[in-house]
Amino acid sequence: MKTIIQTITIAASITLGAATLKAASAPDFNLRNLQGARVNLKNLLARGPVLLDFWATYCKPCVKAMPKLQKIHEKYGKSGLTVLGVNVDGPRGQNRIKPFLRARRVNFPIALDSDSAVMRRMQVNVLPTTLLITTDGEIALRQVGYNSKNADALLTAVAALFPESGHDDEANADASADQ
Repeated sequence: MKTIIQTITIAASITLGAATLKAASAPDFNLRNLQGARVNLKNLLARGPVLLDFWATYCKPCVKAMPKLQKIHEKYGKSGLTVLGVNVDGPRGQNRIKPFLRARRVNFPIALDSDSAVMRRMQVNVLPTTLLITTDGEIALRQVGYNSKNADALLTAVAALFPESGHDDEANADASADQ
């Protein structure tokens, strides 16, 4: 695990500040998903690393990030990575979430942080914010905002956790086209 964290540190350094490394433990949470079932971080980490993305339907950079997150979900989900979108639209915006996801062909799991309590506990102040959490609960990567540089850094960090899956050159090419 130490080698993986070192690899992620190098990847984050290469991006010249587009991503920051935060060696802190992620607090557990208990949220409902779109189907009403409970989702908690401890159970997700038992299956593998977790990529949390805090987003809202009204956030334009969040919308731009969705295709990249979907590609990561498709590539690494079978290897054990859980991509979990944490929506913070609040109770009045929840009726927009399912149509929003359908229109963008997003099928990774979504949890609802209606009162933004988990967002505050995770010290998220800007949308989108993406956290890559290792199986031991450490926040290996924290990205604030979305652009092609931090999309590339995120792909590199995820690939470092799953070396058997190889590097996703197609997704990297797509990241450059996202600008």
